[in-house]
Amino acid sequence: MATMPMSAQDALWLTMDRPNNLMVIDSVMWFASPLDWPAVEQTVLDRLVEPFAVFRSRPKPQGSTWVWEEVDDFELADHLEYVELPDGGEFEQLRQFIGAQRSVAFDKNRPLWTIYCITNLVMDDGSAGSAVLARFHHSIADGIRLTQAVMGLCDLDPADVTAVGKSLPNRRSGAGVLVSASKNVISDMLDLGKSTARTVGHAVSSVGSSFLRGDVQSAGGMVVDDTKGIFTFGASALKFPERLMDVSLLVSSPDNRAVNDTASVGKLLLAGESVNTVWSGEASVEKDAGWAPAFDLATVKAVGRSTGTTVNDVLLTTVAGALGRYLRDKGDATVDEVLWMVPVSVAPVEPGIPKELGNHFALVALRMPVGPGTVAERLAEMHARMDRIKRSDEALLTFGIQRGIATAPNLLSVAVTNYFANKAVGVLTNVPGPRSPMRLAGTEVEGILGWAPCSGNQPMTICMFSYNGKVSIGFGADKALIPDVRRLGELVSEDFADMVAQTIGS
Repeated sequence: MATMPMSAQDALWLTMDRPNNLMVIDSVMWFASPLDWPAVEQTVLDRLVEPFAVFRSRPKPQGSTWVWEEVDDFELADHLEYVELPDGGEFEQLRQFIGAQRSVAFDKNRPLWTIYCITNLVMDDGSAGSAVLARFHHSIADGIRLTQAVMGLCDLDPADVTAVGKSLPNRRSGAGVLVSASKNVISDMLDLGKSTARTVGHAVSSVGSSFLRGDVQSAGGMVVDDTKGIFTFGASALKFPERLMDVSLLVSSPDNRAVNDTASVGKLLLAGESVNTVWSGEASVEKDAGWAPAFDLATVKAVGRSTGTTVNDVLLTTVAGALGRYLRDKGDATVDEVLWMVPVSVAPVEPGIPKELGNHFALVALRMPVGPGTVAERLAEMHARMDRIKRSDEALLTFGIQRGIATAPNLLSVAVTNYFANKAVGVLTNVPGPRSPMRLAGTEVEGILGWAPCSGNQPMTICMFSYNGKVSIGFGADKALIPDVRRLGELVSEDFADMVAQTIGS
């Protein structure tokens, strides 16, 4: 039987399956009318199975590595399952079905994917709809490429899809980063020194001006406020050592790449396990899924324009607000930030069916502010943190770490992977889908969402998906750690409504 080599990174995801957190990527599309199922089957055959041998292959160990081996008895029917929702099968039944499937493992003696053809879905207006749930093992490809493959099943205008990812320049190896940083050490130090002087000078000047005006009370208040700030920062750093990196960020310019790189490494190496909160604990086998009602992308863009932030900043801040409300509702009033892993493609993915599959991504760390503050404060802070990540080599650095983990002995790679995974709440993705409707086998797609897997003891994964002028935000959760995932969707809607009211009005 024909075999194909499996990359070290693909093999890493293959061996990371755990009963309580499977390495499976789930993607669902729903439709406001019944699908032409024979046409769907032909589309899957033409656009997935025939172009990519991996969909006809099973993983097989070969010495110390793995290969993909084509099965000699492949049948499409073995990977397409028809599911009829109960009578009155509203979206709640669809949600429950998706949640239940997220804990179902693949038989590794067979190709690692299944597509569920779901009938008897009742739309909100009472009309008959349908849905497709596609489940692929992470070893086949990363979530970016698998999402592209799912959209590749549909007919769409490539001009309406934003290409994602970019190639890492060859010179930007780990050594290249160090050389580049070394060349800029003097200018970076000058920038840091000048910024520090400006920061300290401004503070001293403010206090001095108050004294000169005879406003001793105001000057004294400034000193007290500054002292309280120092002690607050000190206490925070004792609890969260990674926040020591904030000193350099506060006094350096946003485009200081060397400082940003140092902060990126600090986030990963100094951070302890994910902050202990109501969703902390041992991940269970049983999973769940939920999502918020879609809202208009035009409104998201309007909020961004009015605040000088991006669509991504607005969506992340909405999620942050919802998570903060959830924590405070559960009695966790002291948690002010949580760490997320955000996938970034390190090879371009063009619209349409991807030219190749496999895993070509890095995970960058986002410290998400979830404290009570105002909408404006949270938006500004989110924008600043995302800007720092964009102006750093973090994707390159973490890609190098992933490459090292993938080539390490299995026991070591699992231990190191869990070490990094348990620092984060989970994986958070933002997928820019087509800007106009796409059709599967002639039927228009009403909505689409997908979830990355969790690893270690991560309690949830979040997907933000924009499509046809709407944005959907979905949660994949551990049922024991987050028993009320629907509440997260409700809080997203509430927080976005508040954000709109406070920025552009109702």
